[in-house]
Amino acid sequence: MATVHFATTLSLDKEGTVWSASNGATRRKLQIINKLPAGSGQVKTIDCQVGTLDNGNHSFIFLNPAKPEDKRILGVYTNTSYGYSVVEGTEIYGNYSSGGPGNSCSQFGIYEVGTILKIATYKNRRPPYYVKFEKTGWVEVPSHEIEEQSEI
Repeated sequence: MATVHFATTLSLDKEGTVWSASNGATRRKLQIINKLPAGSGQVKTIDCQVGTLDNGNHSFIFLNPAKPEDKRILGVYTNTSYGYSVVEGTEIYGNYSSGGPGNSCSQFGIYEVGTILKIATYKNRRPPYYVKFEKTGWVEVPSHEIEEQSEI
């Protein structure tokens, strides 16, 4: 069964929407939908199967019951600030909702181990920061390490 690590803690005490973001009434709505039995509590890691769907102006990531033959380790990154970009690694699925003040952009995606994301700041007034998806979850990476890698 796939092990899924989330960047934020999700409450899986109910079925249905457990995370949602949109940058305005007419903008794309991003949702993570729990299809697992209710009562899993607050989680950052769970064994489950993930599914995706883009339907009209909505994008969904579904958390479904695990399949024993799926041995992947996946990361789900959620952002309700100013968006991010993939610096290195593989994005399996991703979508965003942009609009509003500055460079507002809500975004989410599913990533493979080794993926590095560059997280933007308000109007890029501060330097971006970086996160890397490792087998044990999401960790912040010092920017000088990313810059050193790009010079090689």
